[in-house]
Amino acid sequence: MTTHAVKLEEVAQAMTAATPELDTVGRRIVGETFRRLARGEPVSPSEIADAAGLPPKTTEEILRSWPLTFWDDQDRIFRFWGLSIDRLRPTHSMEMEGRTVYGWCAWDTLFITELLDTETHVTSTDPQSGEATRLTVTAAGVKDVEPATTMVSFLLPDGPMGADAIERFCHFVHFFASSESGRDWVADHPGTFLLTVDEAFQLGRLTNRLRMTPRGEHRSVPR
Repeated sequence: MTTHAVKLEEVAQAMTAATPELDTVGRRIVGETFRRLARGEPVSPSEIADAAGLPPKTTEEILRSWPLTFWDDQDRIFRFWGLSIDRLRPTHSMEMEGRTVYGWCAWDTLFITELLDTETHVTSTDPQSGEATRLTVTAAGVKDVEPATTMVSFLLPDGPMGADAIERFCHFVHFFASSESGRDWVADHPGTFLLTVDEAFQLGRLTNRLRMTPRGEHRSVPR
């Protein structure tokens, strides 16, 4: 599958279906968890509840029920839905407001930045060629892409995202310094396909709207 065979709306729907369905309370919890984790420190359910204006017990129960939420030995979240305060391998670093956090995959750096309405300087490595890739992501789009030929690999989820999402999904979603490098890698990984960086960003925007915005409203993160 190539970018020309993909309808971004259908991919966004598949990504949304693979994660928990969110009501108004869930959207508030997701938004505040991302905001606080982006500061580069573990975050407790009580901090999230306070920021979201929700009961602490309800907030923790919801967070505990969700997959893709990782807890430290002090019952604080340190990885959540594609964002991590600790370095992962492969590494997709996200520098925002003087702090560095990490995406679980290349696409995380795009949709999370759009969701947070901030600016992020992303650094990653082409897994095929070893070449560094760098780009600046804002809520409006992607700029300063180096090399300009950078592409993004992607994989449709085969069901709900679980505890093994990093291995089953994230390890197949990378930045590539060129379409040639990306095509070589995709050829060896059945089910994967390539998107341009702009397409991957637009996919993130579509997915954010489906996950986070009630019908008839148009906001990045509920407050």
